[in-house]
Amino acid sequence: MNRQPKMHIEIGHSLTNNVRQVDSNCVRFVAEDGRTMFEVTVRKDGHSIEVRGVETCKVDGILYSEALEIRPRVSNCIEIIARRYDEYWS
Repeated sequence: MNRQPKMHIEIGHSLTNNVRQVDSNCVRFVAEDGRTMFEVTVRKDGHSIEVRGVETCKVDGILYSEALEIRPRVSNCIEIIARRYDEYWS
């Protein structure tokens, strides 16, 4: 039995009238070196997401680990940062 997901992923914005639904419960953010830095998945509970660091990636000549750092900004906003490989493993 396939159930309609409780939450879905969209791209675009209603203000620019270009909203499109992504036909997946997961999106990947790919670095300039072609490797996946982040992966975000809609959880089945309908009210949460999972964010994963996937691969070590090189951006502007700097190698970043798959280890993540979470920085709270305000009550409804966090920043998720890939840690520099040399800082994480030193």
